[in-house]
Amino acid sequence: MRSNVSSRRVATLGALLAISLVLSIVESMLGAMVPLPIPGVKLGLANIVSMFILVYFSLPSALVIAVLRTLLAALLTGGLSMFLFSAPGAILSILLMWAALRFVPPLSLVGVSMVGAVVHNLAQVCVAVLMTGEANLFYYAFVLTAVGAVSGSITGIVAAAAFSRAAGALRIKERATHILQSNQGGVR
Repeated sequence: MRSNVSSRRVATLGALLAISLVLSIVESMLGAMVPLPIPGVKLGLANIVSMFILVYFSLPSALVIAVLRTLLAALLTGGLSMFLFSAPGAILSILLMWAALRFVPPLSLVGVSMVGAVVHNLAQVCVAVLMTGEANLFYYAFVLTAVGAVSGSITGIVAAAAFSRAAGALRIKERATHILQSNQGGVR
């Protein structure tokens, strides 16, 4: 019976990896087709899957899936530079979202998502500064902080609306009921 549970968990996490990879690739394709005034801006739909894994699985699972997603997306769409920008942002945002979920209980999923989006963007600016040696890129952080707050709130609203249904569809027992109950409202 134990191997059944482990197999089910691995299969579910594999499916979640596939979903997050598809979301990431679709966002990359949309970004290439629709020119935006702010370079590199994406909504961060794959972040919804990362938050789901944090709520229903574990921090290590979320980190592994995020690193695999960024690696596979980079291989399929953007190359090594995409991975170098995405992976640090994904790892830092997941760590801070985990901390927010665990240590700031009144913070809603919308708030947690906003934290993750802003941290992801700031990490990418830091990587850009390290790679180019151009400290003026830090000015871009102000723009990306605002963009992260907006995109994080949108993905957080989607997450708050979808998590219970998705968990039910996947037959996952609610691990973090207090998180989902505190997320009936807006940003806290």
